Amino acid sequence: MPKKYSEDIKWRIVYLWNDGYSIEKISRFLYVSEKTIYRVLNYYILWKDVKDPIQDQKGQRKIFNNSDIKILIQMIKEKPDMYLDEMAVEMARRTGKRVSNTTIWRYLKYCGITHKKLEKHAKERSDILCGHYIMTIGTYYQPEQLIFIDESSKDERTSCRQYGYSPRNQAAVKKVVFVRGTRYTLLPALSLDGIISLDIMQGSCTKERFINFILAKVLPNMNP
Repeated sequence: MPKKYSEDIKWRIVYLWNDGYSIEKISRFLYVSEKTIYRVLNYYILWKDVKDPIQDQKGQRKIFNNSDIKILIQMIKEKPDMYLDEMAVEMARRTGKRVSNTTIWRYLKYCGITHKKLEKHAKERSDILCGHYIMTIGTYYQPEQLIFIDESSKDERTSCRQYGYSPRNQAAVKKVVFVRGTRYTLLPALSLDGIISLDIMQGSCTKERFINFILAKVLPNMNP
């Protein structure tokens, strides 16, 4: 029967590994086999824990094994906006196991995956170009030389909140304005000294209005 180690020993394995110690050195320091170290680190990388959360759950036999869990996690990374029924269909295609939406939700909970508001990043964005831009700015410019300009808009729907609370099995309902109303655009120029220029206009900002803002209000406040 394999020897059982306390959670304290398992977490010490993780701490030493994060500090840069090799598997061989950790094995010598803690008198733990390398196989055990690999197993604990695998749990930590997968679930941010030192034990298998699926194995510790009591009750009926689990449908998904560790390989299936990895497939589910990878599937969420590839497409985080999938619905539960879409996940069930895709898991059936990849693993051959048909499960209910409730089962999918339960395994997501086991893996620490929660449902939250989606952050949208531009598909055209390049991490390489972003890194090169940051390196160029940090190398050739001082903080006091930088001015940041970004437009922001407001209408009657801007202050509407996206989430709310209600009793279980009841929708969270609030009466809000559906008519957009008058739209205003704010165009600030921000430096280390705060906002140095500002333009507020009704409607959207056009190319001509933006160029005029730069020439008439931003450049006069900058050093030649």
